[in-house]
Amino acid sequence: MNLVLLRPDEVDPAGGAKLDGRRAAHLIERLSVAPGRELQAGLLDGPLGTAIVERVDGATVDLRCRFDHDAPPRSDDTLILAVPRPKVLCRCVEHATALGFARIVVVRSWFTDKSHLASARLDAARLDARVIAGLEQSRRTMRPSLSVEPLFRPFCEDRLDGIVGPAARYVADPDAPRDLVECAPGARDAIAVAIGPERGFNAFEIDLLGARGFRRVHAGRHPLRVECAVTALFAQLDALRRAARGDHRAEALASAGIRGATAAGSSSTRVSTDRVDPSGSRTTMDTPS
Repeated sequence: MNLVLLRPDEVDPAGGAKLDGRRAAHLIERLSVAPGRELQAGLLDGPLGTAIVERVDGATVDLRCRFDHDAPPRSDDTLILAVPRPKVLCRCVEHATALGFARIVVVRSWFTDKSHLASARLDAARLDARVIAGLEQSRRTMRPSLSVEPLFRPFCEDRLDGIVGPAARYVADPDAPRDLVECAPGARDAIAVAIGPERGFNAFEIDLLGARGFRRVHAGRHPLRVECAVTALFAQLDALRRAARGDHRAEALASAGIRGATAAGSSSTRVSTDRVDPSGSRTTMDTPS
């Protein structure tokens, strides 16, 4: 927990707040806070600031808060994630929040196990807890919107464009004909990334996304678990975007991480080792997440 994240109703008009439960336990047991300790704090969906520890009493911590810094700007980036195994989904939601996605759309795909959609881990309260964990990790305060789409085709045909908007669109596909450098986002582009479940998207889903402007790309040389693919693909795209803005450190990172991998001899990095068979379904050699 790198940020003490507070709800507005937890802070009184004078800036006082009393913590108990998980957050207080972390401050007491992991950080060994004492009166006078200054902590980084944030108001949920609001500004950043500091919190001074005023009192530690058993399992509670009293804070005096001041929120005087604007929150990091909200991105306009979107993650479209086909439902993986429930515990993997929870990790993906946390990672995507920490990366700063503005929207996370969880959608059922052909290779999504039907039982996954009935899992208690998809309960709104549990997913919100993973969002909070991602915010605390990354020192962000602005929550992404989080929605669940039960049907892939109606989502793509009826709602996708309205959700994603005019973004640079990418779908992770191991059979993509291009690497990321060939279709890098522009300096001011929002990014939309679609990532399949453990077995990937099938051919029909890839084509459906392609009809909506999603370009097929690799994410790297080696097979990745779903949660790793979320981070790897977005991080490379964001590095290319920052390089286009003139961030020379990002340019060096993009060059080393993407061009270097391409020069290593293999076709660009793969999210999984799925292959399309003539029926349009995929087989996989990847280890399940």
